[in-house]
Amino acid sequence: MIIAFGNYELDTELYQLRCEGEPRPVEPQVFDLLVYLATHNDRIVSRQELLDTLWAGKVVSDTTLSSRIKTARQALGDDGQSQSCIATFNRRGYRFVAPIKTEASDRKSDAVQVLHSNAVAASQEIGATCLFQDGPKALNERPVLAVLPFSHGQSDAEIAWLAEVLGEDISIQLAHIPGFIVLSRNTTSQYRQREFTMQQIGEELGADYIVEGSVWSIGGNLRVGVQLLETHGGNILWSERSVIPVDRLGELQEQAVREIVRRIEPELNRAELASLRKRRAVDLGAWALYRQGHAILGQKGWSEESFNEAADLLRQAIRQDPQLAFAHAYLSLILAIGHLVGLISGEQWREEAVAAAETAVALDGQDSDVLGYVGCALADMGDLHRGIGMLRRAVELDPSNAQAVAALGAALLHAGEEEGVEFMRQGLRISPRDNRASAWGALLARGLLNLGRVDEAIDTATIACRCDDKIFLPRVVLALAHISTGDQDLARKALGDAKRIRPSLSLDDISRFAAPPEIDLLKAAGLI
Repeated sequence: MIIAFGNYELDTELYQLRCEGEPRPVEPQVFDLLVYLATHNDRIVSRQELLDTLWAGKVVSDTTLSSRIKTARQALGDDGQSQSCIATFNRRGYRFVAPIKTEASDRKSDAVQVLHSNAVAASQEIGATCLFQDGPKALNERPVLAVLPFSHGQSDAEIAWLAEVLGEDISIQLAHIPGFIVLSRNTTSQYRQREFTMQQIGEELGADYIVEGSVWSIGGNLRVGVQLLETHGGNILWSERSVIPVDRLGELQEQAVREIVRRIEPELNRAELASLRKRRAVDLGAWALYRQGHAILGQKGWSEESFNEAADLLRQAIRQDPQLAFAHAYLSLILAIGHLVGLISGEQWREEAVAAAETAVALDGQDSDVLGYVGCALADMGDLHRGIGMLRRAVELDPSNAQAVAALGAALLHAGEEEGVEFMRQGLRISPRDNRASAWGALLARGLLNLGRVDEAIDTATIACRCDDKIFLPRVVLALAHISTGDQDLARKALGDAKRIRPSLSLDDISRFAAPPEIDLLKAAGLI
């Protein structure tokens, strides 16, 4: 088949883009993207649909798709300003708008078959599990999340459109969560006008989790209800209602979506990790091993055993899937943090951490999570300049990435930059129930101490201690803050609490986070 538009032709049989008859080189994925958009030019194609179809279920960042769109436009002499061929529809997707003419050919269409195979593969992976019930899990071990069309129960076209947009925006934002497959809106739209049970959806779509919601107009307000459900047990994991004034809808809509996703993510992660713990290790695929390695510190606290267990799980994930950038990135972070706090020892850790970091960036250097983990690891290993640069890029790519925001704050504070305080607080605001909140609070308190803001440091460290009773670090920082005020009793209590969690707590452990004058004060008080 030949798709002609302007001076260009897409020859799906020769797998070739031509301009005025002359071939133009484009990478295969960009060619597939052009063909898909051109053959679906009767409608707007969502970003999620493109990801599901062209990457066949692989986890890639939004940035990757944006990069391919940009390359496709450049190949056609188009750009983001003129959009004469590929038009962007804000928050909805893309549409091929150049007038086209399709011509048949008698050559066998190998290229079309390739594109079709990709689409079929994606469909089998995320949309056809009624035929192969264990399909998604058998292939990649990643849990599947479906965002159903939001109900509105009203004939008002404006309300109906708002319900559609909110559901789509939430779906797009949830797709940023590493390790989860979020089904395309095209896949879930079939449940708009029919009765169903959560179990039916789980069986038909292979969905492990469902997000459903409703939008109602009440007076001058909109009431938005959202809930997260587990399909296998039918349990409601989280639910909430919020009210948005109609006259502030434009201003508050994006904020509402971010808030909903921020609250869903930790509950989703908790549920999945609980599920993983029930399964035998021999059955776990690379993604599941990665997620278990990611969760160990939150489950077991900070110890030599937990850090080494996390590192081993991540190494197993890498052996199963050497292309899993997240596993490489998080391994580098585990090794770097573990050594920083004295829980990873030996001579090979730095070499392994640096190699894992470089591999992760080479595999996916435009993913916010990857850059967040690697940037933090590099900063913890002493390369503040490069680490801060990566973390700033991670935050630029995804301002809602709490880990990257908090890590940027910690790195800036380590560099003596006061702006790090606000970054750390912003990270904690983004994900207040994060299992890393205790460690982040400890680092923030340490930074506040360095800035001479002792009272704030005490308050922050106290809250950090309450967040998690399995991490010794905030107790150490709290002791340092109290001893700097001369309060030996509270310093002794805080150190005692730290030793309860880490009985082997030594002077060397404390010195990693204490300034020399603070060590002198502790010694003078007989606390160490």
